[in-house]
Amino acid sequence: MGKLVLAWLALLALLGLEVGASFLPLGPSARPLILIPALAMLAVIVTAFMQVGRGPLVVRLFVAAGVVWLMILLALGSLDPLTRTMYPVTHL
Repeated sequence: MGKLVLAWLALLALLGLEVGASFLPLGPSARPLILIPALAMLAVIVTAFMQVGRGPLVVRLFVAAGVVWLMILLALGSLDPLTRTMYPVTHL
């Protein structure tokens, strides 16, 4: 039970870190750094709560495929704010 409590506390600390980092005045190129605590949260959940290391090989393969898919989605979601250009509008 102590391991689960430590994992829960780690998740809360990472959540606080992510929320705190979202208030920092970061430029568009540094915004993906906010995703690092989210990936650490994913690692805590996979190792502590799902206990993937104790499962058979096929479970680990599916988890790896899910993590790769999540990385693709996070990368695509990060590209939108990075590539968006603000065009000034002049009033007529």
